[in-house]
Amino acid sequence: METHVYANDDEFCSQAADGKAAACFPDVCHSPPKPPKIGIPLPYPNTAFARDLANGSTTVFVCGTPICKKDVSYLATSTGDEPATTKFRKGVVTEVIQGRCYFVDWSPDVKVEGLNVCRHTDPTTHNHKT
Repeated sequence: METHVYANDDEFCSQAADGKAAACFPDVCHSPPKPPKIGIPLPYPNTAFARDLANGSTTVFVCGTPICKKDVSYLATSTGDEPATTKFRKGVVTEVIQGRCYFVDWSPDVKVEGLNVCRHTDPTTHNHKT
């Protein structure tokens, strides 16, 4: 089934799409082996997938699945930093591993349910607590 719906020449982010958001910067987490009680800071790649979209559209869909909207939708989990253990302080900045991913840009003029649509090429930030 076709899943490609576009806004400004970029594909919508929806659960139906195969999109993924790869962090531009490594996710530095406290990891084993432990020196004192916090672990050693190590960089990890961090990736989130469109299939994990949360708080998406409720009246407009792509292939029956929600669409990502400005400031309310997010990708519920990210992967890549699992080797950082919960026994330590987790992420150096967020103190989280496998956190949420939020879009920080979106289509300037295409809206769904009154909010701008997030697209696969729009920048994201990763590993948020909430």
